[in-house]
Amino acid sequence: MATIHDVAEQAGVSIKTVSRVLNGGTEVSQKTRDKIEQAMRTLEFTPSAAARMLRGRPTGLVAVIAEKLTTTPDSSEIIKGIQQVCEQMGKVLLIGETGGHAGIADRLVADMRERRVEAILFATPFHRQVALDAQLGSTPTALANCFEADGRYMQVVPDDERGGYAAAQIVLQAGHRKIAFLQLIPGMVATGLRLRGFEQAMREHGVTPNPAWLIHGAEAGDADEFSHLSDAVDRLFASADRPTAILCGNDKMAMRVIFILQRRGLRVPADVSIVGFDDFRLISEALDPGLTTVALPYREIGEISGRYVLEQTEQPARTVRVPCVPVMRGTVAAPPVKVAP
Repeated sequence: MATIHDVAEQAGVSIKTVSRVLNGGTEVSQKTRDKIEQAMRTLEFTPSAAARMLRGRPTGLVAVIAEKLTTTPDSSEIIKGIQQVCEQMGKVLLIGETGGHAGIADRLVADMRERRVEAILFATPFHRQVALDAQLGSTPTALANCFEADGRYMQVVPDDERGGYAAAQIVLQAGHRKIAFLQLIPGMVATGLRLRGFEQAMREHGVTPNPAWLIHGAEAGDADEFSHLSDAVDRLFASADRPTAILCGNDKMAMRVIFILQRRGLRVPADVSIVGFDDFRLISEALDPGLTTVALPYREIGEISGRYVLEQTEQPARTVRVPCVPVMRGTVAAPPVKVAP
């Protein structure tokens, strides 16, 4: 890689003269400037981003510190949202993947700050609490899909509580009252918030949830988080009193539930209505009929957090909850009508 010394030698001038040109100095003649610029083109010399920042010029670099985000197909939309904002504002996006290790995150932050990035965003594949120990200094910072307990930085998260409410409303408005909820892993932030929203919607419709139908369809610690899902569905249909609609913690779970029901000889949605969560389109649009679901606003989370750190508007640190929007397709219908004997 060519250096400022190489440029000076190629142009036949001093290093100080090259430095003056790089710094925008006007005391260099146009003839000498042309020689230096030609030398830089010949040598393919580009001043480093760090050097530009030291001269008081923005580097145009934005960093994302990602936690297993680049390998998670659905939530990688967060990166796309940030990238879209960077393209609009003429910035270059750098991505550092932590693999979930705090030590790597600290090292990446230090490296990005050495590069004089204009902003740093932390992003996670699912809604969760984080603790940031890295030294961020005055670098504009935002959290995407995650939050800190003390709220030092702007944090942009999905409104999971209203998402759970929206999922319940889909089947309640279709006429269902016997509704099961196969939830995500116990202890996840989204699990508790969506249950709270579900219960609120049920109360508003005068429906008391059946505690036996509020089951965790996913479990932590197993190689397959859905390894007990078939047993959970069996519990829902163990008696004559069975649900006519099932809400699922995510689209992956919903797809498996549909296959389990089909093996039992049940039709979706004629016998049982199904609602997913995420709008992971590799699943939701591929199923036949298409999966009715509630979309997680990953791309919007990326856009909002990216725009905040780059526009650097004077706002106190706060939490933005982005709506989770229902997406109506074909897996919800009115409850089946019982024929009198």
